[in-house]
Amino acid sequence: MACDRPAAAPLAAADSGSDSGSVTDSGSDSDSAADSGTVAQLEPDGNDDPEDPGAGKLPTEGHFTRVGRTWLSLSRICDLKPFDGALYAAHAYAPLGVDGATITRYEHGKLTVAFDWNRPGEPTGGGGAGQGFIRMHAIGGRLYVPDADPPYDGFGIVDQGTEGYVFVSDEHGVFAKALNPAKVDDERTKKQHYRPPQTAIVVPRAYHDLDVVRFQGKFWASTGSVPPTEHAWRGSSPGALNVLDEAKHRFSYVVGYPDNANSDVWRLTFMTRFRDKLYAGIQEYYPRETNDFVVFDGTSLGGKRITPDGGAETLRWYTDRGALYWITIDKDGSGHLRTTRDGETWRAIELPQAAGRPADVIRFRDGLVVLAEHGLFRLDTANASQPVTPIATWDDKKIFATDDIFCAPPLAVYEGELYAGSQKDGALYRFD
Repeated sequence: MACDRPAAAPLAAADSGSDSGSVTDSGSDSDSAADSGTVAQLEPDGNDDPEDPGAGKLPTEGHFTRVGRTWLSLSRICDLKPFDGALYAAHAYAPLGVDGATITRYEHGKLTVAFDWNRPGEPTGGGGAGQGFIRMHAIGGRLYVPDADPPYDGFGIVDQGTEGYVFVSDEHGVFAKALNPAKVDDERTKKQHYRPPQTAIVVPRAYHDLDVVRFQGKFWASTGSVPPTEHAWRGSSPGALNVLDEAKHRFSYVVGYPDNANSDVWRLTFMTRFRDKLYAGIQEYYPRETNDFVVFDGTSLGGKRITPDGGAETLRWYTDRGALYWITIDKDGSGHLRTTRDGETWRAIELPQAAGRPADVIRFRDGLVVLAEHGLFRLDTANASQPVTPIATWDDKKIFATDDIFCAPPLAVYEGELYAGSQKDGALYRFD
């Protein structure tokens, strides 16, 4: 469903009335009082994605080398995920705005197409293809990839309302192909269309499907959705959390944000677990939102405001050794990296101004690295006077541009090497 892009110009913020955390500008990430508590966590922080940072020392210098692309790599890589001996890349042109959604696979120096949701030959009215794969997760031995903006408002597989899909691989990362149009007849349009494979999980009443995570033993999808009491395309359009009914092979609406969404369009975006709570970003169509993200404990959901103006767009969450890292584009358009160890007290980590906006953070070998628009930096949170040290810098403004709130250049460690995804032509890069 071809939706307009979110408005770029920030509007004046209203009083949020939310819980507010604090942000400090200095200090180390040493254990806080919360760390000394006696209550053991029930779940590990982060997502279920297996990570191997590789052995050896983090390099002090180097450069990114272009590995290549396939003919279906589109223009952006939005996420990278090692799985079953290969590295998978999620592609888009302009998520939620332009048709195009593919997955590529890199193994033994060879790039191939793993899944194509472009649906060739289909009419483009209403979206002839999915409009972006922007997150992938390896959960329970399979890859889960939400369709950020499904074609034609969905295909009415569950009912006649809008619906979205989460594509699921097998245990070896193989995705079933879209169903052949010769075998499927769409009664609504009297025309045959490619449809999602039967392995795809339906998210009924969803406009957009942005992320998937396992939390408290269940699968959750973050969406922009239609509440159960409303009708699609009129009435409320909140961001929502949906839980998977594995027996029915579909998700169902659980809770929305905000409580009253009649006057605007919201989406809950990227998610992570931290200290037995689920964190999810917020994106509002008309940027007046005054909270930065929501926190869900399995029963109740509430907004949190950390930034001065609220309404920050979450690009990445990353957890490492008891700390949560949060990368955002704030309401004023500036990019920021912040960290917390208790979920309440946040510390800003300043990058050099010439670095541009930060895009991703990951553990690589014996350290943490941050990718920004114009450089790769070592992150040392214990060193308050110099928390980041440059490893490599470059002048090209497009390769790792951080200019889309749904698709920032990602990092991944695969077979002991660091990889990044381009925003210029969808090419894969390796750090040498």
